[in-house]
Amino acid sequence: MREITKTISVPADGRPLDFRLTKLDAFSGASLLRMLASMPSNVIPSEAEGSPDQQPPALSLLRSLSEPDLRSLMTTCLQHCEVLLPAGWMPVMTRGEWTYPELEHDTAVCLKLTIEEVLWTLEGFFGEGDLRPPPVAEEGRQIVGASRPEIPGSQQ
Repeated sequence: MREITKTISVPADGRPLDFRLTKLDAFSGASLLRMLASMPSNVIPSEAEGSPDQQPPALSLLRSLSEPDLRSLMTTCLQHCEVLLPAGWMPVMTRGEWTYPELEHDTAVCLKLTIEEVLWTLEGFFGEGDLRPPPVAEEGRQIVGASRPEIPGSQQ
């Protein structure tokens, strides 16, 4: 059976908080994919990318989004996150409103949760930990199991 939830620990206010992420549904995932597909390929994150002298790929991705797209992406992702409190799991956001207001002004945690949700939701779509599309055959078909082209400056 496919796992649709995962628990991660993220430091917030000097202590670790447990969050449960739920994968986006197929329609939200397709919308996310459409948003990513419309972006320049050099800003799409990959675990293989990044070096100390480069801007992190996730930062490039966020920088390239318009304000409405960034707000939409974060809201969608945070609505699929829950925080573990002593009384049990509580949604971070519901219908675009904060239900766990402690995160409303915690940019770092919100961005971390957003990026984790994006990477986890699309995991396996492009390959393991890599959001770049797979190579395409001359007829325009994807080559199943083919390795991705090397990105200059990356270590694969």
